[in-house]
Amino acid sequence: MTTLQMNWNGLTQGSGTIEAEKMTLPVAIPAHFGGTGKGANPKELLAASAASCYLMTLAAMLQGHKIPASGINMTTELTGDKPADMHILHRVQILLPEVNLADLNQRVQALIHNADKSCMIGNLIKQSGVRITIEGKVAH
Repeated sequence: MTTLQMNWNGLTQGSGTIEAEKMTLPVAIPAHFGGTGKGANPKELLAASAASCYLMTLAAMLQGHKIPASGINMTTELTGDKPADMHILHRVQILLPEVNLADLNQRVQALIHNADKSCMIGNLIKQSGVRITIEGKVAH
């Protein structure tokens, strides 16, 4: 079970927090909607949820397939305002040692795309009509 405690002070120009067992996050209404913009907004939280699920799924799959990755770098962009127009793009880079790079590259590319299919949050978001695209590369 996941439990969130939320607090809000003020109205549109107010701000709040979302707290969980290991997280305290400031939230606010974006400035373009008349808020202060001094905190995360729902669209950022959606993108963060999709990105963190994908990233953690990929990390677990790399470990499960004994890929000696030294790190993962990722940028996520969320565009659009309605589910039919929304698009999440994850650009991921896997850092590998130079040893056997050619052999590992093909295996890692497959895992980059398989992680998208296995990400629970991403799959829920896709069911609402949001597109998710993955661009991945291997570096050393």
